[in-house]
Amino acid sequence: MKQLIILCLIFNATSLFGQNSQNKDLIEPPVYDTMNIQIQSTNSFYFCNKLYRIPKDCNPKDASSCCTFSTQINKGEISISTGNLSCHDGSTLYWTNSASEKVAKQTFESMPSQMKKQMKKFKHEEVVFFLCNKQVPAYKLTFTTFQGYESSQYIFYGTINGQSIYGQLMLNNKQTSSKNLPPLFQQLVRF
Repeated sequence: MKQLIILCLIFNATSLFGQNSQNKDLIEPPVYDTMNIQIQSTNSFYFCNKLYRIPKDCNPKDASSCCTFSTQINKGEISISTGNLSCHDGSTLYWTNSASEKVAKQTFESMPSQMKKQMKKFKHEEVVFFLCNKQVPAYKLTFTTFQGYESSQYIFYGTINGQSIYGQLMLNNKQTSSKNLPPLFQQLVRF
C-alpha cells in the first residue's frame, strides 16, 4: 500500500511539473484591449459640424464623381474625431477634429518639417484657402518622394461652426484649382 501511495505522489508531482513546462510554450488567447470600427457612407457625412449629402448621380462609365466617406470610431469615443472623403478622381480630404484650435495649429505647423525629412524634393508656400466658405491658414505642399512620385497637397487648420479642425487635401496633379475638383469638394474647400 505504501508503494501505491508513493507511486501516486510521484505520478502527481511528475504531471504537475510536466504541465508547467508545457504551459510556457503555449500561446495564450489574445486580449483585445483596443477596439475600433471602420465605417463608410455613400449618402452623407458630417464636416465642420454640418451635414453634407454625397451625390447619388455617380456615373459607372465615368466614376470620377463617385465619392465615399469613411472613418474609424474608437472605443470610448462618442463622436467621430477623424474623417476621410475620397472620390474616384483621386481627390481625398482627410481631417481630424481637434480639442482646440491651438492643438490643430500645432499639428499644422509641424507637418511641413516632418514631411520635408521624408522627401527627395519639398516645397511649401502659404496660400489663400477657404474651408466651408471661411478663409483659414493653409500651405500648399509640393514634393517628390525618393521613389520619384510627384504630388501636391494642401494642409489647413481653423475653427468652423465651433469645431476646431486640421486637415489635408490630397490631389492628383491635374487639379490646379478648386474648380477642377468634384462638385462635392467644391462645397467644402476653395483655393
